[in-house]
Amino acid sequence: MNYLDVLEKTRLIAILRGVTPNEVLDVSKILVNAGFKIIEVPLNSPDAIKSVDLLVDYYKDYNDVFIGGGTVCSVVDVEKLHKTNAKLVISPNTDINVISKTNELNMISIPGFLTPSEAYSAINAGAKCLKLFPFRKFGIKYYQDIKTILPKDISIIAVGGVDESNIKDYLDEGIKYFGLGSSLYKPNIDIYLLKQKAESFVKVIREHDE
Repeated sequence: MNYLDVLEKTRLIAILRGVTPNEVLDVSKILVNAGFKIIEVPLNSPDAIKSVDLLVDYYKDYNDVFIGGGTVCSVVDVEKLHKTNAKLVISPNTDINVISKTNELNMISIPGFLTPSEAYSAINAGAKCLKLFPFRKFGIKYYQDIKTILPKDISIIAVGGVDESNIKDYLDEGIKYFGLGSSLYKPNIDIYLLKQKAESFVKVIREHDE
């Protein structure tokens, strides 16, 4: 499967900010078993490249699990990720050099944007998927306004402020894709709580799609 097919099916990205190499595989197994197929390790996590490397190696034979690095803000970061064979390059901002290098290395760029100008700069540089960030501050009305002026084939992922209390409402309002950070995972989270949270988010998506 390709990335966009998996995103369309699952709707969710797990953002493991603060995860360590010692726990990343245990955390990922719970998430994948629950139904998450896209996992991001922000590069400002402890020894993040090692965590990405461990995930890529563990899931190398899974054609429907995609691993990436987040908070990718430089071409050097892209090159480091490429050496791990990670597929996804996820950024908080729109940086044409980062997007271009990602495309050059046959990886998938998911740049962050806020304004229409940033969105179109990213699209014109070759991004097929965008991250609306920070979503929390601007909300559903802003998302709907932005969506009307972007190409229909561009996937928009809402990141920031999505949790168990509001994800169903956002789905009902027309948002399709979500990046889940601290509402899903925090460093040293109880493993059973993580399982409960992961299954809860996946259940909401599946029930909405029925």
